[in-house]
Amino acid sequence: MKNITAVAGMVVVTVLLVSCGHRDLPFNPQPERGRRLVVVTTTNGPIAGFRTEDGLNVFLGIPYAEPPVGSLRFASPRPVSSWTYVRPAWHFGPTCPQIKDEFEPASLLYQNEDCLSLNIWSPGVDAGKRPVLVYIHGGGFIEGGTGDPLYNGAHLARRGSIVVVSINYRVAALGFLALDSFGAEFAGSGNLALQDQIAGLTWVRNNIARFGGDQKNITIMGESAGSACVMFHMISPRARGLFQKAIAHSGAINLARTEKQAAQYTRQFMKLAGARDVTELRMISAERLVALEKKFLDEAGFEADLVFSPVKDGIFVPREPMKAFREGAAAGIPLLNGTNKDEYRYWLLYFPYLKYIPARLVISYAPSVKASLGNELDRILDHYRKTLPNPVFRGVIFALANDMMFRVPHLRVSDMQSTHAPVWMYRFDWRSMVSDDLGACHAIELPFVFRTFDSPTRWQIVGSDPPMELSDLMMDTWIAFIRTGSPNGRGLPVWPAYKTGNRATMIFNAGSEVRNNPDGGALQLYEGLLEE
Repeated sequence: MKNITAVAGMVVVTVLLVSCGHRDLPFNPQPERGRRLVVVTTTNGPIAGFRTEDGLNVFLGIPYAEPPVGSLRFASPRPVSSWTYVRPAWHFGPTCPQIKDEFEPASLLYQNEDCLSLNIWSPGVDAGKRPVLVYIHGGGFIEGGTGDPLYNGAHLARRGSIVVVSINYRVAALGFLALDSFGAEFAGSGNLALQDQIAGLTWVRNNIARFGGDQKNITIMGESAGSACVMFHMISPRARGLFQKAIAHSGAINLARTEKQAAQYTRQFMKLAGARDVTELRMISAERLVALEKKFLDEAGFEADLVFSPVKDGIFVPREPMKAFREGAAAGIPLLNGTNKDEYRYWLLYFPYLKYIPARLVISYAPSVKASLGNELDRILDHYRKTLPNPVFRGVIFALANDMMFRVPHLRVSDMQSTHAPVWMYRFDWRSMVSDDLGACHAIELPFVFRTFDSPTRWQIVGSDPPMELSDLMMDTWIAFIRTGSPNGRGLPVWPAYKTGNRATMIFNAGSEVRNNPDGGALQLYEGLLEE
């Protein structure tokens, strides 16, 4: 029997909502005027979404796990309790508590620890078995949320006749504080964010057919921190079988912490918090916790990316991720992945003075980078000074960070995964119209894929009048991969699969084209370095 649609008027559902007197209604329990209610019965209970004027079915803020509050703070996600009333699902759930950041729109939205929710955009709540995309947001593991307009899945869902899902998860200390030493119940706590995502993927697998999706054709996709999470799920035995394909934008597996590093950061954070155990940590308010995170991250400086990030714990992340890829832990999972040409220039938004500081001075504040390069530091800096057109200003540090943090790790994953499954590699070269300094910076490609040029990101890094034909191309390419596991399709440029012999790479720009091994120089430059 088909899911109930066209519920007999808003009055009936409103009466149901009000009569239950449910406490979990922080928002106005009515959708915007003129929207038609759509009710779907999930494995946990019925939810009411809405249908847009052009027929898209939208469900927002669906809980996929119990609220991680009180005694469940720092605990693994628990299955959400069932309900019998019709639960409203027409507003995004709260953003996980985090530092407010003008360049991270989700951080400026309503925050609450009751943040484990997901959103669905579907062309039809029927038996259509449409391909499914599950998006994992970025934010450096410390910020972000699905309420960011940049991640609106409506355009992709309509254009590709696919079901789009986005997942909220815990970030910063709430999602990555490793508390394993405080008892067996906290095993894997340094990867609570990954556990949240696995819980969300499990909910999707068990329910997405009720929303017109195919639980056997699920693609996970992420950008930045979300991209790294995608790659960890590819090699994690805990996530195996929850998806069939993967898309990774600008974030590989190089930022994971060792258990020793994670334990050290935990000790430092707890000392800062004045907490002796998890019970005392749980007594700290969310607002205070965020203030502590800010102080902790400010003191970490250029090492902040390692403070709260996944842990190579041997439970949710293999202790040697690169080795896991090499040995086929992700065998059979097609991968579409790549980076942007000028990733690190994005951080000029936060640190405009970076373009004036000598690279060696910047590296002195990043001991992990210095340690990774060792005796090769001088050779590598000299290479960039000789090859960049303007190395004195705006050059060396950006090229080095772009290659070390993004391009080379992605290429190495492609090299290894391509022996176990089809891989397609891209590089996004289209440059910002806001500032020459930004170039093809981090996250600039996302509005082209989601067609969300009405988001703040457009005005921050894209600029006015972006090329719609490039967005058309990228949307259709991504949709083709989501549907079939290959980005090739009718009307699209031929995109050969990536092999170590050719390293075929699609260069996305005003005139997109495939080039073989366009970043081979970076791989040679770091040969023998940056290994696990």
